[in-house]
Amino acid sequence: MSVSKKTVTAIANYVIGIIVVLGICAYLSGAKTTTLKWVLYQFGLIGLMGILGLAAFLHNTVRTYTAHRKHDNYPGPVRESFYAGNYYTMRRAQDQNKLFDLLLDWTVRHGSTIIFWRFEAPKWFTTDPNVIRSMLTEITSFKKARTIPNRTLFNQRITGTSSFLTVQDGKIWAQKRKVMSAYFTKIHMSSMFDQSKDFIRRGLEKQLSECTSPDQPVDIVEFYGELFQFFLGALGFDLDCELVSGNAKFHNLCIQRILKWVPLQLQTFFETLKMKRNPEVQETVELVKTLRQISMRILDYKREELKSIKKKDGKETFKDDIVHFVIKANRFKGVSKSDTLEYEMDDMMTIFLVIDNMAKTLASFFVEVIRHPDIYEKVAKEAREADLTTLKSMDTSLPYTELVILECLRLHPTLMRGIRLAKKGTKLNDLELKENALIFFGQLVLHKHPKYWDRPNEFLPERFANGTAGIEPFTYLPFVAGPRVCMGKHLAMLSMKLAIVETLKNFDMKPVPGTEKEKDWDLRFTIVKPIKGHMVNFHPVKA
Repeated sequence: MSVSKKTVTAIANYVIGIIVVLGICAYLSGAKTTTLKWVLYQFGLIGLMGILGLAAFLHNTVRTYTAHRKHDNYPGPVRESFYAGNYYTMRRAQDQNKLFDLLLDWTVRHGSTIIFWRFEAPKWFTTDPNVIRSMLTEITSFKKARTIPNRTLFNQRITGTSSFLTVQDGKIWAQKRKVMSAYFTKIHMSSMFDQSKDFIRRGLEKQLSECTSPDQPVDIVEFYGELFQFFLGALGFDLDCELVSGNAKFHNLCIQRILKWVPLQLQTFFETLKMKRNPEVQETVELVKTLRQISMRILDYKREELKSIKKKDGKETFKDDIVHFVIKANRFKGVSKSDTLEYEMDDMMTIFLVIDNMAKTLASFFVEVIRHPDIYEKVAKEAREADLTTLKSMDTSLPYTELVILECLRLHPTLMRGIRLAKKGTKLNDLELKENALIFFGQLVLHKHPKYWDRPNEFLPERFANGTAGIEPFTYLPFVAGPRVCMGKHLAMLSMKLAIVETLKNFDMKPVPGTEKEKDWDLRFTIVKPIKGHMVNFHPVKA
């Protein structure tokens, strides 16, 4: 016989009510009898707190039991604990850098869409291309989740919930997307090719000037992180000056700290409390404040620049400058000046963060390539013979390099997972999602799933010899897909190819001696990055 949640809750409330009334009656009667004195003292404030705690426990037990019964028919792993569900299983896997291996194993054994439990809350994870297609394209049914941790760090705003990547409101997102996507078109990238080439070259020269010896170990995660912050400041912001491009080292420090600490906010209460007291975390909060202040200074300068252009030409003209597009994209009717500034700074912080994705991908690219001599030889040969006259000529002269980049993005996608929230009750095949249900997909699972890939764990660039033709749609998502597909994918490919060419044209990159067989990636946080094999030596190419 099953007992409904309402029935159990009613009984619990009835018992608590009787006890509370007894205590009150005892107090009002003066507690003349020994029995009533006992009731009064035993069911005083502490007793009532205990009763309330018991009531909450019973309520949570009933809610958890009811949720379990309601979802018993969905495939998924066995719960480790009645109350914690799969949380501690997943937490151990996360700590061991094997969470996505666990999710892959669950989807192989239990089905393409599974349910798992974080305490009493059910969550869904899918590798079904049709479900993922719906998640990414049906914007009337799904939206971005507000609780993703990179929005804030202990209430210090980072990207907030209004940037062009994080905003949920469909109308705001559509306006931002419409305005800003014009900057990232391939036609616009072609027009900026010479500038891009010059800034990548100058940035590399600056970075390499700090390498005093071919035997000096260089961390290519940091190396390319600083390069792309320089590139962003000089090209994207059109501010080749001390505050911006000249401050690339500081900007990179801020970004790496954000990426290190922000995802760790999703821990238990006591772990999060301990983390909050960590001096480095407190320093990171201050770094975020400083970077937002720098963003505000850039925006103020650019607003004045726009005014001077309009005053001179009689009309508002946008240069090859992403900040001008950010300002235009945030002109909303009925929005206060202070809110508009927050929206603009959210966009600026997002740009600082996403440019680092290119650096992480390039670091992963070289970690793989320098450990495959045959692949390295082909890539280096193409780089040293590349035609950098135009964007088109560069693309045409780097066919194999593009295959290697695509394979790197398969095995080591910078973005490891996507999350969507159901706007309303939704049915997808046999899956029924209630309003506000949370569903995940993971590039790190999709891209290595044996159902979709032959020899999925091997680094085989030739699998992309025909591009992405023949690959099942929505199983290869390095730039996601649908209306929210990454706007910056053309800029990413352009800048990574230029960095590869300019690096290998002048230098041979080799693993630090003794690390030739070492390579590993940190998959615990939001962004994938190498943690072994990323220390290299740069040896000048012999003339």
